[in-house]
Amino acid sequence: MDGLYTADHTKEPDATFNSDIRAGELMSMRLETLPVEPVVLELLTRSKLVKSIRLINGLVPGNLTKALAGENVGTIIRS
Repeated sequence: MDGLYTADHTKEPDATFNSDIRAGELMSMRLETLPVEPVVLELLTRSKLVKSIRLINGLVPGNLTKALAGENVGTIIRS
């Protein structure tokens, strides 16, 4: 998963990529393609230490290094 889209981009060509989203917005969306949604929302709402989570595709070589270097890869979900 490269990050979050407004819909299933494999079925809906008009789906757009979300590179930055708030947890409240995520809760109002119905994302069939996001199996980690409950875990992400739980971390953001219950933890005082976690202010954001970045979803990246771990199968793409170099993505983790890019994310740690501050490059814009994946989707950042902010509390």
